[in-house]
Amino acid sequence: MINSSKAVEELISSLPAEIRDLAEKLRKIILTSSEQITEQVNHKIPFYYHKGQLCYINPFDDRVVLGFSRGADLPDEHSMLKGNQKTVRRTVFYPAAGIDEEKVRNLIYEALIVNELKAGKPQGVK
Repeated sequence: MINSSKAVEELISSLPAEIRDLAEKLRKIILTSSEQITEQVNHKIPFYYHKGQLCYINPFDDRVVLGFSRGADLPDEHSMLKGNQKTVRRTVFYPAAGIDEEKVRNLIYEALIVNELKAGKPQGVK
């Protein structure tokens, strides 16, 4: 994958099968959404960047969280994002439910636009 990180690959490959499958699918959706997205392990989880933090994948024993660093600024037309922090919003995926790739990709595109518009501004600044 373009701009992929060996450290992220190793981290995801070490996860239990069902969680690994979810994380790999999310990773692929993120990295194929734009050639300008980069990834690295930060705080022991994969983070994705484009003109600042874009999103992250946080795997748990029974679910995978996809968080958006400027999620509060996203239109979120499908009401997928939850959270009450100042800027971060997240959505949760469970193995049995799967992932709606189109909806996730739309969130990634929205996040890319927000980061383009807010490049150089600290998070939380309108």
